[in-house]
Amino acid sequence: MEPLHILHVISTSGLFGAERVLLELASQSRRLGMNVTVAALKNSRNPNTELADAARGAGMPTLVVPCGGRLDAGVIDILTEEIRKDGMQIIHSHNYKSNYYARQAAAQSGARWIVTNHGRRAGFKLFLYALLDAMLVRRADRVVAVSPKIADQLAALGIGRGGLTVVDNGVDFGRFENLPAKADAGSVLGVAGDAYVIGTVGALTEEKGHRHLLQALKSVRNTIPNAVCVLVGDGPERTRLEQMARQQGTAEAVVFAGKRDDVPLILPRFDLFVLPSLSEGLPMALLEAQAARVPAIATNVGAIPTVIQDGATGLVVPPGDAQALAEAIIRSHGEADKTLSRALKGYERVKEHYSAETMAQRYIELYREMVRTGGR
Repeated sequence: MEPLHILHVISTSGLFGAERVLLELASQSRRLGMNVTVAALKNSRNPNTELADAARGAGMPTLVVPCGGRLDAGVIDILTEEIRKDGMQIIHSHNYKSNYYARQAAAQSGARWIVTNHGRRAGFKLFLYALLDAMLVRRADRVVAVSPKIADQLAALGIGRGGLTVVDNGVDFGRFENLPAKADAGSVLGVAGDAYVIGTVGALTEEKGHRHLLQALKSVRNTIPNAVCVLVGDGPERTRLEQMARQQGTAEAVVFAGKRDDVPLILPRFDLFVLPSLSEGLPMALLEAQAARVPAIATNVGAIPTVIQDGATGLVVPPGDAQALAEAIIRSHGEADKTLSRALKGYERVKEHYSAETMAQRYIELYREMVRTGGR
């Protein structure tokens, strides 16, 4: 079959879950013979080139498109010119702002337009954005949700089921081969060799639920005095979380590791990976932790219950329940052999069901169908 020409578009302020999915999808699509370009919309108020740097580092053609506001006609012109110049058949957008510009560029160029909804952040303002976005993406040739729950939410907002598809996120297991030894990973993080490390990876935002993990840590340390919590990521909640750790007397046991581009290299030091989110789609951070064979605890939100089989491949707790989180951490520490067994089963399940290659194959099927049928 002839290779397809695909343009991925995203408005980005960092290398977060949606960006990592885009990178995995773009990389795997290229390995499967597709021609792929990544366009990162650069927000003038919060400029960030992490995604573009990562895409270029992976050898992908990459554009950084200056975006001066919500309605910057120059962005449409640049995307349309790129589509026409390279004969791109597909424009694939990944969040609210990029959906608007992709829609306009598709209309002007004749390219087919597909949207992936990775889930939305909490808050009334963002709910309004979701409503407006739903009105726009009804015009897309295909809409993809990363979990059945998100698909149900989109359907409730008026997205027709005929053009709505669920495609699971996937992880490249090649990135998790030949990982460093536990001691070497710990030296990178700067944690003591005898520490029991409870780690998490994600933006420090309210919906990620870090405050509940810190609350749990206070209880956990009564039973596990050498427990240390490592928070990988940054965001608007950092100052509040630092203050909370000081106030509850656990500041010396909390490591704010900031944004990192070496997550696979530090995961082996985690004794537990804990995802305390209040809302999620299908979290890449969880898939990556399980790909690194780290025992996992996560909340019962989004697609997490389909990823983790409670008690078999990890533990699942209610969102916002610090006590349940603490009990699950203490249980995992106390039954070490069972915890490691769950981690290995989790690795096997994720490798079977959530590989990046499988994800890319599913998307390529959709792309080809869109080109073949002229849209829906």
